[in-house]
Amino acid sequence: MILLPDENWRWVFDEQRQSLLLDLSDDMQFVVSVPPKQLAQKQAFTEHFSLDDSSLYFHFLECLGEFPFTDPERVQIVLNAVAAVKYTRPLVSQSWYYRDVDMLSGEPELGEVFSVVTEFTYGDVMIISPGSNASLCIVISQAIQLDADKSLRQSSVCKLMNSKLLPYQAATQYLSKMA
Repeated sequence: MILLPDENWRWVFDEQRQSLLLDLSDDMQFVVSVPPKQLAQKQAFTEHFSLDDSSLYFHFLECLGEFPFTDPERVQIVLNAVAAVKYTRPLVSQSWYYRDVDMLSGEPELGEVFSVVTEFTYGDVMIISPGSNASLCIVISQAIQLDADKSLRQSSVCKLMNSKLLPYQAATQYLSKMA
């Protein structure tokens, strides 16, 4: 079941837990996966889930429509994406982990899904804030192994140079050449 935003939803930063939460009702809260070090604001606040938030929520849900996620997984990724767009501070690209595929002509679109390739694996990301040279992304794969010791889990937020983004439709052909 897909959750539908309503006027009671509120973003809350819990100083004690150092966590951003989405208060969905009196007895249900969603803990956002964005780590405190990536948040722009780290003091207590409460803010309504806005119309812009709802618009992003439904746009991202639509963009993930063709992917084989369960409804809870889809909602989790999308809520984390909306929170990241709204509350993350500017991130530095860590593109050195990813192979340069240089297959993108132009700027990626909001919600567009791309594959990325590292020395260890490949995975999929969704654009949550497009840029002309680099874009803010959310990991939609279960995980992306960056090196022997570091990986990004699903719903992790990262900034990538656009030259690292492999159009999703071209990924199968590109990856078969690597094998």
